[in-house]
Amino acid sequence: MGENMATWYKEKGEYVLGALFGLVTLDIFMFLIHCITQRTTEGYNLISLVISGAFLAIAYFEYAYIHQEQH
Repeated sequence: MGENMATWYKEKGEYVLGALFGLVTLDIFMFLIHCITQRTTEGYNLISLVISGAFLAIAYFEYAYIHQEQH
């Protein structure tokens, strides 16, 4: 099963990156809307942005490493 998952990730890594980028973008958008409506940054937890940003960075570096290895 692990081998099938690795093959899938190598072939469809763009989808994972796109989903994580969308998640980070949505979180930033929600933070900005909160800042505009509340006129303060208090009351909004940025931990989800940190976690999803870290996942995006890891996925991007792994994707770049896989494509560097292929070329």
